[in-house]
Amino acid sequence: MADISEPICAIITPPGYAAINVIRISGKGSIGIVAQYFKPRKKLLNCPSHRVVFGTFHTKEGKAVDQVLCTVFRAPYSYTGEDVVEISSHGNPQIASQILENLLLDARMANPGEFTLRAVLNGKMDLPQAEAVNDLVFASGAMAESAALMQVQGILSQHLQKLLNDISDTRLRCELAIDFADQDLPLVNPEDLKNRISHLLKQSEELYAEGLSRGKYIREGIKISLVGAPNSGKSSIFNAFLKYNRAIVNPHPGTTRDYLEESINLQGYTLILYDTAGLRMSSDEVEQEGIERTRELMQDSDLILYLLPVDQEIEWNEMEALSPEIKNKTLWVASKYDLITSDFSTIENPENLDGHSTDYAIPASVYTDKGLEFLQQAILNHFALPQKWVDRPLVTNARHLAALSRAISSLQNALQSIEDQAGYEFTAFDLISASQALEEILGIVTTDDLLNSIFNNFCIGK
Repeated sequence: MADISEPICAIITPPGYAAINVIRISGKGSIGIVAQYFKPRKKLLNCPSHRVVFGTFHTKEGKAVDQVLCTVFRAPYSYTGEDVVEISSHGNPQIASQILENLLLDARMANPGEFTLRAVLNGKMDLPQAEAVNDLVFASGAMAESAALMQVQGILSQHLQKLLNDISDTRLRCELAIDFADQDLPLVNPEDLKNRISHLLKQSEELYAEGLSRGKYIREGIKISLVGAPNSGKSSIFNAFLKYNRAIVNPHPGTTRDYLEESINLQGYTLILYDTAGLRMSSDEVEQEGIERTRELMQDSDLILYLLPVDQEIEWNEMEALSPEIKNKTLWVASKYDLITSDFSTIENPENLDGHSTDYAIPASVYTDKGLEFLQQAILNHFALPQKWVDRPLVTNARHLAALSRAISSLQNALQSIEDQAGYEFTAFDLISASQALEEILGIVTTDDLLNSIFNNFCIGK
């Protein structure tokens, strides 16, 4: 790993013309480096932490580049834990480039995520918080933003740290029993130990289950395919969700030859919608290719909305061919329901129309007020997604879920060793494995390869 004290710098605002650009420099001697190019120089050198200084940035040759604001953060009270200066210039990319070129005479360009990596290495945040910084930058919905902010604030880390402490305490009890086994002292009650491990296992399983069911969808979005026969209303519903005409709507069957993909926000959740080619037997090679892609999308989707238009006879050949896996993630939708009624408030027992069978297909229309409300609610209900944020620990990161799964497996083995009376040595070994899995999440035990893998996904300025 590179020297973590050498000064690094980067432009931390998006490229292009804007009101301002911001260039950040961090590391040993950063304030002095900027002061070489800044007038009044002494005012910057003597500036207290968390203060802003106005002045002019000059090149090495003394040519004025721009009037700038320099915000000073002195170690350890900065984002990285080092001396940091953030230079705000006018938002011309050429100005920012000139400032950066001069700083690079005494510093090097920051690697992706290196500012946040230094914050981790200097103890300003732990690894889950650092990963959540990147999640917060790229969050695509309000729920994803809330989940990322919660992790940045350390709520998940605190929960995992307590779980780790409890596992360590239980392991120490086992090791105490091993060390004093020859003294016949009642140091460990097997039933108490079993109860402790059972409680730890329950906590871990609940955290994992909620992360698997909610966390993935909050962070990555929900992939939803609109599927059905030609002219079943897929493109119309696709456009209605988007609130603009993205897909061509035409009464001629087979209009959609390839799938369309767009993202929308539904009550804070990101939905990735796919408008697909109509399922039918066709001799047209291009349409056949589109139908094959539809089948592939159905496999990859988290949810399938299978449209059954109320004005058409149901052709069961395609529907009967659906595998059990596909059927389990399918909601049946009675599309074009406005042909039956234009007033959805008159529908009796709408709570029974959950879409989990063709007899209880969800009524949907793009031509009536609230014609998609039942469908939108059914999507949230299918994934048991809350409609307002609940401020509790939530695992959204795939790496964290994988490590948590290993911890659960180790706790299950530890519990089994108690029930089998295999000996406290086996129980302690399994508890150590569970601890190591949680330590990997928290960054207590990491490798350079793991850190590089994580921070390479960050933008340069973070």
